[in-house]
Amino acid sequence: MLVATDRSETADRAVAWAAEMAARYDAELLVVRVTLDGDTDALEADLADYAGSLGERVRTLVRHAEDPAQGICQAAREEDADVLVVGSVGMQGRKKFLLGNVPNRVSHNAPCTVVIVNTAME
Repeated sequence: MLVATDRSETADRAVAWAAEMAARYDAELLVVRVTLDGDTDALEADLADYAGSLGERVRTLVRHAEDPAQGICQAAREEDADVLVVGSVGMQGRKKFLLGNVPNRVSHNAPCTVVIVNTAME
């Protein structure tokens, strides 16, 4: 199972949901973060620390991509993911206008089943 995060509060809700499902089915969880710039070192350390609290069968992957949705889908292809989990709330404002709705684009382009977790804040 692969879950994508930007480490926002809403994305953390999707990660928690995916971690619970992975534990329930004794599946490996791959936590993926896509960055728009090439500096991945600090993000890798942060993501590894965060993932340490999610369970035992957890790996992390940080990748650079100019398009977050494409980066997430490519990671799912390369890792041969069976299920890809994303949160329903993505970028807002200008970024959303320029890049589009990431969860929607992931659901249309992923090579596997996509679960969109309702992560809207109440």
